[in-house]
Amino acid sequence: MSLRSTATRIFTLATRAFPQGPRHDYAAEIIEAFERELASQLQERRRWRALVFVVAASLDAVKSGLGERRRSRRSARAAADAYMVEIGGRNERRGKGMRMGMSWLDVKLGFRMLIRYPGLTLAAGLALAIAIGIGAGWYDLTGDLFRPRLPLPGGDTIVEVEMRNAVSSEDERRLLHDFLTWRQEVRSIEDLGAYRTLERNLILGDARPEPVTAAETTASAFRLASVPPVLGRPLLDSDELPGAAPVVVLGYSVWQRRLGGRTDAIGQTVQLGRITATVVGVMPEGFAFPVNHRMWMPLQTPASGYPPLEGVPIRVFGRLAPGVTQAQAYAEVTALTERLAAASPRTHEHLRPRVLAYGGESPGDRTWLELIIKNLPVLLVLLVACANVGTLIYARTATRDAEIGMRYALGATRGRIVGQLFVEALVLASVAAVVGLAAANWALKWGMAAYFSGQSGGLPFWMNPGLKFTTVLYATGLTITGAAILGGLPALKVTGARAQAQLRNAGTGGSTLKFGAVWTTAMIAQVALTVICLPPAMGISHEALRDRQIRDRFPAEEYLTVRMDLDREASATPSGEESATAFAARREATYREFERRIAQESNVRAVTFADRLPGMGPAVRRAEVEVSAGAPPVSIANLWTSAVGPRFFEAFEIPLVSGRDFHDGDRTADGRTVLVNEAFARRYMDGASPVGRRVRYASSDPAAPEPWFEIVGVVRDIGMTPTDLGEAPYVFRAASAATTYPLVMGVRVNGDPATLAPRLRAIAVNLDPGLRLDEVRSLDEIVWTVDVPMVVGAGAIVAVVSLGLFLSAAGIFSLMSVSVARRTREIGLRAALGASQRRLLAGIFSRALVLIGSGIAAGNLMLLLIVTLNDEIELADVWDALLMTSAVMLTVGLLACLEPARRALRIHPTDALKQA
Repeated sequence: MSLRSTATRIFTLATRAFPQGPRHDYAAEIIEAFERELASQLQERRRWRALVFVVAASLDAVKSGLGERRRSRRSARAAADAYMVEIGGRNERRGKGMRMGMSWLDVKLGFRMLIRYPGLTLAAGLALAIAIGIGAGWYDLTGDLFRPRLPLPGGDTIVEVEMRNAVSSEDERRLLHDFLTWRQEVRSIEDLGAYRTLERNLILGDARPEPVTAAETTASAFRLASVPPVLGRPLLDSDELPGAAPVVVLGYSVWQRRLGGRTDAIGQTVQLGRITATVVGVMPEGFAFPVNHRMWMPLQTPASGYPPLEGVPIRVFGRLAPGVTQAQAYAEVTALTERLAAASPRTHEHLRPRVLAYGGESPGDRTWLELIIKNLPVLLVLLVACANVGTLIYARTATRDAEIGMRYALGATRGRIVGQLFVEALVLASVAAVVGLAAANWALKWGMAAYFSGQSGGLPFWMNPGLKFTTVLYATGLTITGAAILGGLPALKVTGARAQAQLRNAGTGGSTLKFGAVWTTAMIAQVALTVICLPPAMGISHEALRDRQIRDRFPAEEYLTVRMDLDREASATPSGEESATAFAARREATYREFERRIAQESNVRAVTFADRLPGMGPAVRRAEVEVSAGAPPVSIANLWTSAVGPRFFEAFEIPLVSGRDFHDGDRTADGRTVLVNEAFARRYMDGASPVGRRVRYASSDPAAPEPWFEIVGVVRDIGMTPTDLGEAPYVFRAASAATTYPLVMGVRVNGDPATLAPRLRAIAVNLDPGLRLDEVRSLDEIVWTVDVPMVVGAGAIVAVVSLGLFLSAAGIFSLMSVSVARRTREIGLRAALGASQRRLLAGIFSRALVLIGSGIAAGNLMLLLIVTLNDEIELADVWDALLMTSAVMLTVGLLACLEPARRALRIHPTDALKQA
């Protein structure tokens, strides 16, 4: 949906504020005038000014329409004409007051209120900035993931067709047989194509080889993208034929970086792993279809086709035919799949097709409704923030009842006063929105860069880090909504009181307003929520501090890590590649030779491999362990596991405590042995030796349980996460280079590990051009990239909870301040009659103690309920946290009462009687 159509739809909804008669007669003219003005704004490329115009025009439409309903004597024609003049006279608007019963003076007063109450501005602004930033960031992220906007001609009609197994809920990618059938028979989807992602070493002469993300794709991908190359030609249908000469189309960055951007690159040959191909084209900068690819090769299919569920895994894409919806395309593909299932029930009985928006997860046409539903939970964050800040705004408003009463006496209407208070809240919310959007923009850019940094190719081509214009529009709506809650509810409460009572109280120094049941309940809920969030925040901050101390003990800077993979060779098998047995044998031999050559380097101390190294985090699986002979096995919900190669424990200096280490026989397909760490023995063996006991992984099919593994040794605890010392139960399996994936090599070196990286690449190319080395970096870098998000996340959680604690204290402070202001005369009279200071304080602040106690009790009850429902948390482990949390909250609440208490005790009886 374009910006112009979205803005017109919003404005059309705003015009519904007009009565039915005038709307029926003149709405079309008003909307037409709006569209003309919007078009002129967009033609001048003033998108931000256009945004301001859309918001102002919509608000003016609502105001004018409601005014027409109130002023029945005014003719409909005059109202419509006046409003059309309002829209068309944008040049006359500059420097003049805003309508809706508000003026620029209200905006100035709003900024003055920010300066006059710096504490409230800081607390409320941070809370709203966090809420609006989270809401806008989540909206932007879900849009990219759920329904991305493809920067291609007709991108909203491009779809992906996939198969999902209804039993296992896993995607089935071996679809070459189905794809060839769909391409011949499906009519609702045009330019149906397929691709698979390959990693290949790009080798040019003596230059350093570079792993490049390539797409082996059909020629229809270029017809669908409708983007011409800058040099040469794209892939053609003839390139897909068996026996066609190998060709390749290069991405712009590869062309510039590896070929120097030479125009004579067309016709040159490049080596892609074991294959030599001819360059036939260069795509323009930024083109990366299907996902993040920088090189394209033809996906060749034999004329005889493939049997069902044979061949390489692929992904299928296409474009909806003109006038066809996703639902209609899904119906056609489903009917064809049912026919295939009838012909091949063994392979297709449980397969179900899906037609999705390309790059997203939208299975149908009601995507915007689903997107709204996905954002509803995040809106609760805004409501919670508004509830917290609303108590502070109401308390500030309560101190201004004399001012409001005086304005009533001078003739101000209730709508005028409500409008002023709304603008003040809007100024606060707008400043917070700017801060929140800036933070969300930075967080999205940083988060996407961190997430995709470890993935070959980087970001998908449709993802543009940072907030989009539609997201800013959405955040504007959140800001106005928040301002309506913050300014509207207190304003309605204040202006609902009788103006005479406010005037009577104008000179007394007291206040006629008080915190009612709604605001008191909101404050209790705020205290309870803070109590619930405090234990996790305290635990996270403690863990973060502990982790920072532990991380420096591990010598990660001495290790170089390399993720290895090997290209399959072409063959005459149904998949077009060498068999799994032959590939496994070649992979094992290649790795052994690669390891041998590396170990001969003078600065190498040790070489090993695993599916993950210390610092990369473990795999977690459900399992069960045999703790004693004849006893039923004990279930393990989360068992950390890793497959390790020869000399792994030696390379990382992990001593063997008991039993034996792995030998070559354990690495065969029949090997059924594991090693465990000391934490495993402590938790499940109750001090006994686990050697000789058995453990197995949980099976999803009870009829086919996993095999048992015998525990043959115990090793010292070691952390497999960046900062963990190894307190978690851990199981190590013997790994073979033939079957381990991913295969990550760890090389311990003397000196800087980075100096060894070029030598590793040279050895790999000389050994086998198809041997790819990815993510060659020091283990310290990996630990840092994993550790930083954890530290930042922990800091963010602690900051948010600290802000909540501050808001709770500010709310209690506001409650007590209003209470003291309302009871100034009472306090003075009681002091004159001889009441002691302790009795005065008890009478005033008993309500605060009840409020704090109620919030603490409610929060603790919720925490106990959460612990009771969570089987992984023992009740005995949380009592200390409950007591500490209660003490912290009670202390903060009492500290918030100190200043109001000081004010109360300084009230002199004579001054109170004079005010009376």
